[in-house]
Amino acid sequence: MSKSVVNLQDKRVLVIENNKMMRRLVREMLLNFRIKLDNIVETDTVENALQLVYHRHFDIVITDFFLGDLDAGDIVHHIRHDQTCINRKVPILLITASPNHEKVLKVMEAGINEVLAKPIAPSALYYRLVAMLSRPRPFVITSDYVGPSRSLQRLESVQRLSRTANARREWRTVYRSSLTFAESDKRTIATDNLLL
Repeated sequence: MSKSVVNLQDKRVLVIENNKMMRRLVREMLLNFRIKLDNIVETDTVENALQLVYHRHFDIVITDFFLGDLDAGDIVHHIRHDQTCINRKVPILLITASPNHEKVLKVMEAGINEVLAKPIAPSALYYRLVAMLSRPRPFVITSDYVGPSRSLQRLESVQRLSRTANARREWRTVYRSSLTFAESDKRTIATDNLLL
């Protein structure tokens, strides 16, 4: 069976996080996934984030839940429902310290792709990015919802992906070893067959 490889190197990522240390941590993880520094844009305010999503194309948006007066549900709803937004269909990952039912329900109704609880393990972030990019869900536009299809089957496949021992072992080889990027590029990082 063929294996899928997701190249994160040229992906453009917007990180919306009001905590400076958390922004730095996410940036370091993204750099270790071989995403170029020039392709990582960080902001700590909703106003700057909205300016960026209207003027620059992104492949992924990573956002915290609490962002001052507005929260992630508000910004995601705004991005998804405005037809003039060039990033309307961008995959959006929520990172939150307390993923309670109300928060998760609000961001799901707003059109979020995935939710990841803090503290973030590098492998968990990597697998969520791989899952969002390698097998995007169909984009749905209805009278009361705009965003990725909310399929339970998709959520179950992401959970199985995170438990795949071989994929974790391959990820550790590249992320934690002393391989240089040039050497590690010769290797293929296998993802779960669920995402093929």
